[in-house]
Amino acid sequence: MKRRLFVQLAVGLAALTVIGAAAGAGSSADRHAKRALTSITYSTSFGTLGRDCYAYVALEKGFFRDEGFAVKIVPGAGSVPIAQGIAAGTLDYGVADVGAVAVAKGSAAIPVKFVALIQQKTMSSFLALKGSGITKPADLAGKKVAAAPGGTEITLLPLYAKRAGFDVKSVTFVPAAPPALPQLLASKQVDAVGQFTVGVPAFNVTVGGEGVVSLPYAKLVPGLVGIGLFTSEKRIAQSPGEVKRFARALLKGEKWALDNPGQAGAVLNKHVPLQNPVLAAKELRIMKTYAMTPDVRKLGMGLVDRKNVASTISIINNFFKPKERMTVSDMYAPGFAPSKGK
Repeated sequence: MKRRLFVQLAVGLAALTVIGAAAGAGSSADRHAKRALTSITYSTSFGTLGRDCYAYVALEKGFFRDEGFAVKIVPGAGSVPIAQGIAAGTLDYGVADVGAVAVAKGSAAIPVKFVALIQQKTMSSFLALKGSGITKPADLAGKKVAAAPGGTEITLLPLYAKRAGFDVKSVTFVPAAPPALPQLLASKQVDAVGQFTVGVPAFNVTVGGEGVVSLPYAKLVPGLVGIGLFTSEKRIAQSPGEVKRFARALLKGEKWALDNPGQAGAVLNKHVPLQNPVLAAKELRIMKTYAMTPDVRKLGMGLVDRKNVASTISIINNFFKPKERMTVSDMYAPGFAPSKGK
């Protein structure tokens, strides 16, 4: 009897020891997992709007966490400041217009490259009130235009003006932060604003019944690709595995957001309550035509068609004539997203 009791006690103690060890191992693993997450600061392209839903989707759905990242998303102030922030180390990753960064990089060494394309063609445009008399790009001559300093629209404005046939010097530039643009236009303090064409739904709400007209770059300069995911050349060289994992998580978020715009809008609203989820969904539906091309559907999100990138670089070199002529390899680091061409 005593021997049987002793055996039962021994078995019980052994079981408790195993359970305790497993629990301890689990909690240790959990603590280790938390320690293992790499802190990342990521910048949107231009403020925080519906077009940025995909980053918040990657955050909310755990796509970043699954790849080992704890990500802080900050609102961007335009393509050139984002590239400069990455080069300075204040940002780890950010999305910026490839053409605008090429102009900046050609005049001053900025050690950044893009590793994936978020949009296959540029969404940059100018928005004006429908009743303003501005109906075509040439109508911007002599007008007052607000935009973020270093943003795509202002950086590439000389090219836009040349293609439209007006003197860029006739335009009065009003520097403004992204959140200020809708009210500046609605109050008629300016004649037009630099903004992505997907911003039309939100601007229509701000300006009321008058509505806005969009004058997109893509119609005037069709050879320009859109925004890409940028990071530093140092990070690409020293931590290629990290770059690939981050790109994979962000692009997964982009695909999910474009496939589920209504839910993605709700995710953005959860993280940024001032953003209207319905308007965010409308932005995503417009953005899908710029991002989800037949080639992207076939080859994968983030696709980089080197022929299209070469077209963008050629336009920048031939028009802006930078101190250092850019090449595709100066701007793009392959191996982190699907690619096409040589």
